[in-house]
Amino acid sequence: MSLHLFGTVLTTRAVAANNRGENEGSATTLQKIIRGGDLYSTVGGEAIRYALRELWLDDTQLQSNRYFSDEKKRLQFRDPQFSKGWEKYIDNDVLGYMHARKETVSRRGALEIGRAVSTTPWPGTISTNFASPGSHPRDNKDPIPYQAEIHDTRYQYTFAMTPGSLRNAGALRTEKTLRAIQNLRRVGGNHARFLYDFSPEAIVLRITNDPAPRIMFCFDENERGGLSLAKLLARMEEEEKDVEPSEVVVGTVLPDIDKTKELRELGVDLRSGIKAAVTAAIARVKVALA
Repeated sequence: MSLHLFGTVLTTRAVAANNRGENEGSATTLQKIIRGGDLYSTVGGEAIRYALRELWLDDTQLQSNRYFSDEKKRLQFRDPQFSKGWEKYIDNDVLGYMHARKETVSRRGALEIGRAVSTTPWPGTISTNFASPGSHPRDNKDPIPYQAEIHDTRYQYTFAMTPGSLRNAGALRTEKTLRAIQNLRRVGGNHARFLYDFSPEAIVLRITNDPAPRIMFCFDENERGGLSLAKLLARMEEEEKDVEPSEVVVGTVLPDIDKTKELRELGVDLRSGIKAAVTAAIARVKVALA
């Protein structure tokens, strides 16, 4: 049976703003979805994947097909044809690829990342600002008004990985992927003007032979900002459990997430810190792949 690694990440609570450069008139917009009758802000999985690439570029132990071109000021491919030897690059192996003109030149990535969704509905908050006089490219000397949709919230998203499908140094590349998720920075709300820390403040990791995650969107936040893992606990309490507690590692720097005590009593490996939880999960993967 295949070994699967699943994770659900809960980010820091901060003020998210535009991360795409898109706008409606003079207002920069957040991506939004309707969920349960309410409007939630969201960040696409592609933005998270791009942030992983950026972190891998700074790792001297790794080779990436994408690299930052000083000349073109953006990421470029070293091997745009994905020719023989493609597996030496971590991004080809972990994230997969598809040649736009050659359907047979493709690889399904070992890592899948779901869309991140805010834990609270967007209340419609808009910030109004004025650009500095003279900052307009057409030499407009008057201050120019603009608006930005903003959301004070956390985001959560789930990822899935099959370490055994990696073609090269599976244990190391799994470790580097988890460490990159642990250290994510420039994702949601990041633009020339804005910063949003996308690193986890809580994480649920599951190492299992079960092909389904069963831990997606397992964090809930109430109107007062209280957090709960009641959904995760419920899937462990039945006689025929959906999720075996021994498969799960939970890491958090938040001391008051509801139901963590009950999870520990059932046998979940609860760690006080994100790095500690990731280290524990990496150790389990290495043993399973050995």
